[in-house]
Amino acid sequence: MEFTNKFNELKSLFNLKREINSIENSNIEIRNQYFTSNTSLVFPFEDEYDSYNSKQAIVLNDKGIKENESFSYPVFIPKGNSKYNNAIILLHGLNEKSWLKYLPWAYYLAEKTNRPVILFPISFHMNRCPESWGNPRAMMTLLNHRHNDNNLKFSTFANVALSERLSEEPLRFFRSGRQSAEDIVDLLQKIKQGEHPFIAPNAHVDFFAYSIGAFLSQILFIANPKNLLADSKLFLFCGGALFSQMQGTSKLIMDSNAFISLRKYYLGDFVNELKTSTPFSTYIKNSQLGNAFRAMLAPESLRTFRNNVFQGFNERIRIIALKKDQVIPAKYIQSTFSCIKHRVKNMVEVFDFPYDYSHEIPFPILNNSSCLQVDKSFEKVFTSASEFFL
Repeated sequence: MEFTNKFNELKSLFNLKREINSIENSNIEIRNQYFTSNTSLVFPFEDEYDSYNSKQAIVLNDKGIKENESFSYPVFIPKGNSKYNNAIILLHGLNEKSWLKYLPWAYYLAEKTNRPVILFPISFHMNRCPESWGNPRAMMTLLNHRHNDNNLKFSTFANVALSERLSEEPLRFFRSGRQSAEDIVDLLQKIKQGEHPFIAPNAHVDFFAYSIGAFLSQILFIANPKNLLADSKLFLFCGGALFSQMQGTSKLIMDSNAFISLRKYYLGDFVNELKTSTPFSTYIKNSQLGNAFRAMLAPESLRTFRNNVFQGFNERIRIIALKKDQVIPAKYIQSTFSCIKHRVKNMVEVFDFPYDYSHEIPFPILNNSSCLQVDKSFEKVFTSASEFFL
């Protein structure tokens, strides 16, 4: 598959509002499926402790974002079977509002594995957020306001909505991740119970996860809620490091103030509260997802627990990191899995592409002869992923 040509083709035909997206001369079609989140943004204890802590009270306008509660997600489906016994869930990166980047990723995986590939949106991302968050004109006032801080770096139209939200309330990062995780658990249960239109009951579901999607998937695999991921495989691309080892400041992700706020909260205030006895700390420490999140914060966080779980992954995980990745550096991905001493060299591969790339744009769309190098690099990564899932 020629990545660049396929990207342009899929970009021209993809429509999330259309139930079926047909692809000419292909055995793959895109079906958009409806989903309603049943996960509350409110923590279980908050109804009883309304005045407990205003910083941990739900931000009212989040509950009013209806796009986050009911939405569609695309599924790339090989034509043929009425129900498939195997499927792949693809998880995207932080602060993304369009599926276009991932269309050829999903297409290749579906074509090579002959499995449905589900592109599932993280809470408040993709089509789970208001369109205005990606509109430069709508974000102008907010951007100008943040630019009043002379120390601010990397503030752009692309990242201002997320930056403002995380600066205002860093707990949103955990709330969004928790909702996303519980939505995925809900999806897995629906598949298990035979309630998905394209996937057979008790089907085997694997994960392809990129960037913050890798972080989310690691938390899910550590927690293994309801034992739903006990046999699943996990392929990580540009992800796998602990929270403390990520560098999220980027024109496409978040500005410097947001990243500083996030680190201060999760490596300081959040950790300190877990040393006390409060409704919030009790909830986190008694929750599977809460403890899995803690284990992914920093090297010293629940180290033994994390290492024991990772060692149990055995042949179920494969990782490709990029040499020039500045957001989630390869060395930190390798150190995260160094506890698996006898396998880490085979489990984590570090690629370097012969063109200008970044964490955010590993496969740039080029209109010159260098596009052939991009095509080959894409093929290398996704051939590895496809073969891993077979």
